[in-house]
Amino acid sequence: MPLNGKVLIVDDDSYVCATMEALLKNEGHELIFASSGAEGQAKALAERPDVILLDVMMPEMDGYEVCRRLKADPATAAIPVLLVTALTERKERLKGIEAGANDYLTKPIDAQDLRLRVRNAIYTRKLYDQLQQSFEQLKELEALRDNLTHMIVHDMRSSLGSVLGFAQLLKASAKNKLDEREANFLNKVERNTNLLLDMVISLLDISRLEAGQMPLRMNPCNMYDLARAAIQPLEALLGSRTIDVQRPEPPITVVCDIDLTRRVVANLVGNAIKYTGDDGLIQVHFEALPQAVKVSVTDNGPGIPREQHKRIFEKFSQARTEQRSLGVGLGLAFCKLAVEAHHGSIGVESDVGKGSTFWFILPEKPSETAGNGVKAT
Repeated sequence: MPLNGKVLIVDDDSYVCATMEALLKNEGHELIFASSGAEGQAKALAERPDVILLDVMMPEMDGYEVCRRLKADPATAAIPVLLVTALTERKERLKGIEAGANDYLTKPIDAQDLRLRVRNAIYTRKLYDQLQQSFEQLKELEALRDNLTHMIVHDMRSSLGSVLGFAQLLKASAKNKLDEREANFLNKVERNTNLLLDMVISLLDISRLEAGQMPLRMNPCNMYDLARAAIQPLEALLGSRTIDVQRPEPPITVVCDIDLTRRVVANLVGNAIKYTGDDGLIQVHFEALPQAVKVSVTDNGPGIPREQHKRIFEKFSQARTEQRSLGVGLGLAFCKLAVEAHHGSIGVESDVGKGSTFWFILPEKPSETAGNGVKAT
């Protein structure tokens, strides 16, 4: 990596400027000069140097103030600033560090000290530029990947919808013509197609929520009624498990997107059903908080290791127990985004062997910016 670069020298002392020029020019650096703090700030913005040598003691605007302004501006914040000063007291150095300075040079200027500190600062700046460039390339690749995934998933939804529709038509038309084995095969086709379709819809909804393109349809609802409606389609999966939905008194109401919130409850209860044994107990509890409502889904399943609590809400992340992995990482990611779109919060309390409690909190009334920046309607 080349260790020469563009150096901005900000100093009102022409002798100091001439000294630095003589010491740095032979190193192959391009030198720019400013004789005041205001001029130095303007040239830093216009020239974008690799390093700034900034005198502390200048009239009108001292080096500390110039440094603070440079570091406060995103356009110049990453440029290394070396304060040049005859002040050597500890409090002066701390003042410079507080202002955002990256390093110090003391007067009178030591030639080797100047060359090494400038070289190291330029090296740091070039490394930062390389990292920034790599980051931008990574963002572009991620955007391309997300766009491609969205296109594929969108087409998959149409194809899966057709497969499901034909399977249901076949099931209806051949109802009395199939033996038990054939009917079982057809039921499996229908069930697994439904699972794939649910995954595809979750992916599309997650993408929309991440992009802030899913405005919320906010309406008041009774949380107990919402939970019962969410659980009703899942009752066929309960088997011998028991589900207990607390009926709060007085009733708890909240203004939310009813469809999204119902899907959050359904996901949490569905997970509890999936990962509890045949004698499992699942409880849904509601709690009125100051200007908010908390919904908890508790099970007596295998529990989740504490070190996995944070990452299980990430897209495609899987929590693992000793027995198996828990899901494909879409349902909980959807729940997190849907709750956060309401400006709420979500979390889990769990220990291995002690079951799990997934909870989410929604504001009692909608924020003006609920829905990832889309005004609540």
